[in-house]
Order: sequence, then C-alpha cells, then structure tokens
Amino acid sequence: MTTTFLALYRGESVAAAKLLALTAEPELVRDFAERMLATPEEQEPDAVLAELEHGRRRALWLVRGETQSAAGMAERRSGEQE
Repeated sequence: MTTTFLALYRGESVAAAKLLALTAEPELVRDFAERMLATPEEQEPDAVLAELEHGRRRALWLVRGETQSAAGMAERRSGEQE
C-alpha cells in the first residue's frame, strides 16, 4: 500500500534544510492537497511545463480523494471503539 505524507523542512537552502515534522495523517494531507488545488492555475506558455502542471494538479486531486476515504474509515473505526 502506498502512503502519502507531508514533510516540513527549514533551512537557509534546500540542501541545508533540516526536517522539522513528518506526517501521514489523512486530514492534514487532505487539507494540504485542497489548499494547493485552491490556488489558481497559471497559464504556462511552454506546452511541456503546462502538461507537467496539469499532471501535478491531477495527482493532488487523486490524493485528496484517497485521503477523504482514509479519513472516513478512521472516523468509523473511532466511532466503533467508543
């Protein structure tokens, strides 16, 4: 099974950055994907880069759907345990 996760880094550059936090919590992953999808898509004049952006947004859309399902299952399990 594939896991989608988020990582938070901080540093003077990408090469010098240090990992601050890592999570695979479905609600956080879904929220991040939704926020990224809420940003307007900019017109890309380069056809190759436009396809890359389209694919990135499609991947975020799929992650959002997967995490909605995972969050729903977690909520149902939580309700059963109470």
